[in-house]
Amino acid sequence: MAVKAAVKKKVKKKPSAGAKARSGAKTSAPKAKARMRGDETEKFREQLLEEQVRLEEELQEIEKRAAHVDESDRATELSSYEDHPADLASETFEREKDLAIGESVQHTLHKVINALEKLDRGTYGRCDACARPIKKARLRALPFATLCVECQARLER
Repeated sequence: MAVKAAVKKKVKKKPSAGAKARSGAKTSAPKAKARMRGDETEKFREQLLEEQVRLEEELQEIEKRAAHVDESDRATELSSYEDHPADLASETFEREKDLAIGESVQHTLHKVINALEKLDRGTYGRCDACARPIKKARLRALPFATLCVECQARLER
């Protein structure tokens, strides 16, 4: 029972629109910000396309390294030389690291492609959680952001 009382004290009720009108306070609907201009969306599209190319090249490089490791594995299986356990551990570590980096790059690439699709649909720059505009500074820093700073902070708590 004490917990409920403490929670009720923390939660402040907002006055209703009718109460505001009776008290003389101004009622205002949240202002909708103007949509992004065409030149702004094109800058973001260009930035996203450059990031897409960079990520695809990085994935190709990781795949190339993995193929090279596979070829060298086959060659060492045929040799009579015994590998030192530390060498095998290093190779395993490098392979696992490449796999983890590859997954991360693939995940980011998916976000970039999703942002490009949102640009095509006209929903780019809107928070997926609250539908408010994402600040342009955030989009410049992270052009594939899908959440505004406030919703992202809530998600990370």
